[in-house]
Amino acid sequence: MNEASSKNLEIRFGGNLHEIDVDLLVESLVSYSCVTQEASAHLSPGLKVDIKIKAPKQGSFILLLSLIAEKGGSLFTRENAALAANIVGIVGGLYTLKKWIAKNGKPETVKPLSGNSIEISNSNGKISIGNEVYNIYQENPRVRESLRNTFAKLKEKGEITDFSIRDADSGEDLFRVEKGDFPALASENDEIEQRKQKMLKEKQELSVFKIVFRENYKWEFFYQGTKIYASLKDETFFGRIEKGEVAFRSGDRLMVDLEIEQTFNEAANTFVNSSYNILKVLEHIPRISPTQHSLGFES
Repeated sequence: MNEASSKNLEIRFGGNLHEIDVDLLVESLVSYSCVTQEASAHLSPGLKVDIKIKAPKQGSFILLLSLIAEKGGSLFTRENAALAANIVGIVGGLYTLKKWIAKNGKPETVKPLSGNSIEISNSNGKISIGNEVYNIYQENPRVRESLRNTFAKLKEKGEITDFSIRDADSGEDLFRVEKGDFPALASENDEIEQRKQKMLKEKQELSVFKIVFRENYKWEFFYQGTKIYASLKDETFFGRIEKGEVAFRSGDRLMVDLEIEQTFNEAANTFVNSSYNILKVLEHIPRISPTQHSLGFES
């Protein structure tokens, strides 16, 4: 017995249209299909996704697509029932992330949020997206190429005023972009694979191993079972150290906001930690000294 779930969505080419160029239509749909298939493969390698087209409506050229996700098995589960909806949401997120990067540039800092999502930011702004959306975009060059190809022909068609993807079941707009943004979305300028990023983790516990009372020197800590070297960037806390207001001993703990600089490892196809910076010390937790008891020696 197979388990299948389906989702209806609309692809809309805005404008006063009753027909559309066949090359544009094919390119846009093939690109959307490729992004969808890559997203579904990331979620579940054994997943089969069929995308079917229903007749267009009058007015702006609107296609109604039916996405059917089917996975082999014998048990019907809530997770499998939500597969199609999950794929549609991730694909909408990929288009949204592509739009943000095209307008704002590459992410510089990644900050984990609750609910399996992250906040990416740079000097131009920030956006919250799902972890899986970010991972697929970063790790899959075929997805980035397909996202770009969606707009490669759109930018040449002056009669099309906008492009959008809409959840036809809920009525929610998953993605929308105006004509003026087509060239940036089709550009390869933001398609160069990112090699460095910063991960910001708040309220992290570090165990002090070795301290250096000089600026710009790295301290040694244990962080999640691994020895690391970190620079102390909190000038306020460093000032308290210089004034003698804070005393340390090995085994003390610090609660900090930690910035982790990461570099992309080609062989492993993932980002690895390369350096650490303590942006803010939230709390200093002194090591608890064991009570010294008399050994009871008699003179």
